[in-house]
Amino acid sequence: MTQKGMIRRLHRRLGLVLGPAVLLWFLSGVVLLWVPYPSLTEGEWFSAAEALSTRECCVSFPSLVQQLERLDGIESLRLRMVGDRPVVVAQSLNGSLAAVSADSGDVLTSFTQEGIERIVQPFSGGRMIEAVELIEHDVWTVHQRFDPYRPLWKVQLSGEHRAVLYVSSVTADVVQDTTAEERRWNLVGAVLHWWYWPWLRRHWEWWDQVVWWVSAIGTVTVVAGGLILGREWAKHGWSGLLTGQGKVHRALGVIAGIAACCWMASGWLSMDHGRWFPDGKVNAEDRERFMGGRLTVRDVEAMPDFSTMMASGPVKEIRLTKLAGVVHVIARMSPAKQAVLTASSQADAPSDAVSDEVVTAAARSLLSDDALTISKRGGNASRSCFEDDDTAFLQVETSGHESRGLLVDGRIGAAMERLDSSRRLYHQLFDSLHRWDVSWLSRHCDLRRILMSLWCVCGAGLAGSGIWLGLRRPHGKALLR
Repeated sequence: MTQKGMIRRLHRRLGLVLGPAVLLWFLSGVVLLWVPYPSLTEGEWFSAAEALSTRECCVSFPSLVQQLERLDGIESLRLRMVGDRPVVVAQSLNGSLAAVSADSGDVLTSFTQEGIERIVQPFSGGRMIEAVELIEHDVWTVHQRFDPYRPLWKVQLSGEHRAVLYVSSVTADVVQDTTAEERRWNLVGAVLHWWYWPWLRRHWEWWDQVVWWVSAIGTVTVVAGGLILGREWAKHGWSGLLTGQGKVHRALGVIAGIAACCWMASGWLSMDHGRWFPDGKVNAEDRERFMGGRLTVRDVEAMPDFSTMMASGPVKEIRLTKLAGVVHVIARMSPAKQAVLTASSQADAPSDAVSDEVVTAAARSLLSDDALTISKRGGNASRSCFEDDDTAFLQVETSGHESRGLLVDGRIGAAMERLDSSRRLYHQLFDSLHRWDVSWLSRHCDLRRILMSLWCVCGAGLAGSGIWLGLRRPHGKALLR
């Protein structure tokens, strides 16, 4: 068999096996462009959450920290109102969570129906609870980011929207919300596109391998089709492509072939997870170095008095964190408004962000003693479809040919991602090829979504026509009669 014949057979057979998956990826991608996966956004949480009251809070913070300390070490503390009680949650360096009532120091115990009603009341919009169920996961909470909060209380609310809230049994936080409309659209959108079926997605390693290999083989299928199309064009010209039983498939290949190749390859790239490119994860040891040591009872004993910070507005959350050995108290009123105080600046007025000098000093422990530059990425000035308007990331980088860097959440001073030339290349490839995150188009969100939707429809037509052709013998006889 000639090389041309082998490529044709490979393209046809792989297309028959994986063509339906590629077809569904394109169709579900259209839905996902317009209806995102359900989530309780930070803005929604701040809008609904109750303000803290210093009169009700708190018992001795050192005693609370002593009770919450684990061998893994504490990375941060946060204080919120849960129902009608203040709760302190400790996040360990390994990502696990532990919580106690801040007004009594009692560990959170099993919830009663009345207790759950008090917790969800600010988020329920006055709707009544119809049913409460304790679950490990479902299709809307199967992602691993919910793992520290499990098991979850699933709370069905009354009303035409059929809203469902999910409450952590560990921290009593409301961590997810969905409506009936979101669930309907996402069953044919995000769930299909990301293969978020709970029986598969809950086993991250299995899901990772399955989707990586399927998307890899799908990419080979599309590339093989592109090679065939190129050879046909070189041999017969444009007129030869638009004749015969495969003319629709070839015409769609001309229109959407490059986009299909880019989307399949970049979709495969999204499942890389450290295979070819570094994953950028900041491990527990790195985070502890960034902090200048884990948060301890001694740090909290020197904590500044945050009661004066409450006067600037209704504070919804207070965070205690540590950067470069300096303890910071961050009083948050909204995603965009906060007050920051340190033990060394108690006499000064609170600032609205962690200082660049402290962030640079903390990052130096992970990068080098070379000269470091710091810049803002994201935030309101970016006007990008892909950035949360109330989020500002700080990027600290070394100078030199092989520049290394660290991405820091500028609101709470948390190290988010390690950067190097390979990791930057990964972001550039995925963002430009899969999300069309290019300078001009990323500032025109609706136009971008319309164009991507049209190309997705063409890609679906390409996959669908390919499946039809694959079900026919080379000389036009149907395989199935």
